[in-house]
Amino acid sequence: MRTLVIVGLCIAMNGCFWGPYWDLLRAKCVIVQEQAAIIKLYRGCLEKNQDDPVKAKSQCEHYTQSLQAIAGI
Repeated sequence: MRTLVIVGLCIAMNGCFWGPYWDLLRAKCVIVQEQAAIIKLYRGCLEKNQDDPVKAKSQCEHYTQSLQAIAGI
């Protein structure tokens, strides 16, 4: 019985220790996925406007601003 209590306490304490670490990893993963999605859209915008660089810059600028905003977090 003592062994079960000790094992149970160790598992419970381990969860408390690793909980914030996993939450941080999940948050970083979400940010990286969001950056990847924005980059994919940005590349599509550049390909769509590849014949006119000035138009491409003006049309696709909001993607670069979004990436900079995310990087600043």
